[in-house]
Amino acid sequence: GGGGQQCGSGHRVEVVVELASKKVVDSCVSFAAAEIPAETAMKRSGIEFATKHFSFGDAICQIDHEPSAYTHCFASGQPYWALFTWSGEGPWKVAQTGVSGIQLRPGDALGWHFGTGSPAAPPKPPQGK
Repeated sequence: GGGGQQCGSGHRVEVVVELASKKVVDSCVSFAAAEIPAETAMKRSGIEFATKHFSFGDAICQIDHEPSAYTHCFASGQPYWALFTWSGEGPWKVAQTGVSGIQLRPGDALGWHFGTGSPAAPPKPPQGK
């Protein structure tokens, strides 16, 4: 399970994870720099995750112990973690790169949805966290 905890002072980003059960796990991550790498935000979120390295960078294979076990990350026809970014307004946007290629700015959010086929966006990040 993840945070949803109050952030400290400084810049903040939100990590929002929607599990297959539709349960939402979220965590607020504070940082001091102008931006934070998405993978660093994931590490600081306190939400469990596992990655596999591909030619395009790191991919997330497991979040919050879902799936509980996997033999292949992004196996054909199997559920996968779809990655989204949010800039504080408008809809979520499907990420155009792997998690290791994303930089987040204050007020941004990183969203994950576990499913098959075309990815469905997670709910909007909670405000004021």
